[in-house]
Amino acid sequence: MTLIARREDVSHEIGLVKKRGGLKIRDIPREKKVVGTMTAMAKSLNANKDITKEISRLLIADSVNVQKGARREGLEGKKAVVVGGSGKMGEWMCRFLSNRGAEVKVWDPRGRLKGYSNVRLLDQAINSSDIIIVASPPGLCPDDLRRVVSARPSGLIFDICSIKSHIAGILRLGAADGLKVTSVHPMFGPGAPSAKGMNVVICDCGSKQATDEAKEMFGFAGANITRLYLEEHDQMMAYILGLSHVTSLLFGTTLASSGMSFAQLQSVQGPSFARLAALAKDISGESRRVYHDIQALNPRTKEMLDIMESSLGKIKDAAIEKEHDEFIQLMHSVKEYTEG
Repeated sequence: MTLIARREDVSHEIGLVKKRGGLKIRDIPREKKVVGTMTAMAKSLNANKDITKEISRLLIADSVNVQKGARREGLEGKKAVVVGGSGKMGEWMCRFLSNRGAEVKVWDPRGRLKGYSNVRLLDQAINSSDIIIVASPPGLCPDDLRRVVSARPSGLIFDICSIKSHIAGILRLGAADGLKVTSVHPMFGPGAPSAKGMNVVICDCGSKQATDEAKEMFGFAGANITRLYLEEHDQMMAYILGLSHVTSLLFGTTLASSGMSFAQLQSVQGPSFARLAALAKDISGESRRVYHDIQALNPRTKEMLDIMESSLGKIKDAAIEKEHDEFIQLMHSVKEYTEG
């Protein structure tokens, strides 16, 4: 049921893209190909082909109905510019805005984004926009955000940076100067079909109007909104992002130093190993620069690593101890913590 619900969400976004691009909803050759692919899969798995055909046709029919009913709403008549829009999350923001009716333009000296108007004069685009989003990489975000704030636009301004400490001063000064400035952190990657059901953090920088407008924008799209003070953000991200990334790297680098090949270990893997290996593989394939910025630009990273190092020492001592008590207590304490 979770996969069916996710498929409908994807179908809805596809419907919006098709309507924006003037494309037909149905693609009969593609539908036949999907049915054929699923039938071939059923055969390889020794599953009932007739049931598979019926299921695939039902899913396609559902997708067509969802796409027909998709409506562009929420941001009709709004003009937006995405600074740093040619990056992966920048592209996601462009699609999110345009699918909901906004006229979107992109400014990014790193390259153009196909399908969108790419502007050369940033200040002019900023001052004629209702929404200005800074989607630049963490290291470039301060300069781009400073440029946006300096133009003193009347529209809503927010960044989507994963770390906030290095831009907090710019955000606070902009809000104190009367600008509609807030800070947003989508807690998902560019592969998410939409914001529906996803967590979005909105940090109050001193402009209640800006925070409320950003909350309405993402809340209307079905996101789960959490509001934080700007100063709370990086302390939480040191563990939500930093610890998660470091743990997966620790897993991967430990395996690489084990003297055994990954294929050799995979041949006898269990579910826990498979999940951790998949996470390590995914994270190692992300932007190295951005992931290092998430660690290096967060002033709480050293504190988190010190705690992690201390915890690893306790686990090491408990793991090699012949008596069970210490290790059992560690597992019990984790269970108690994660169950609230």
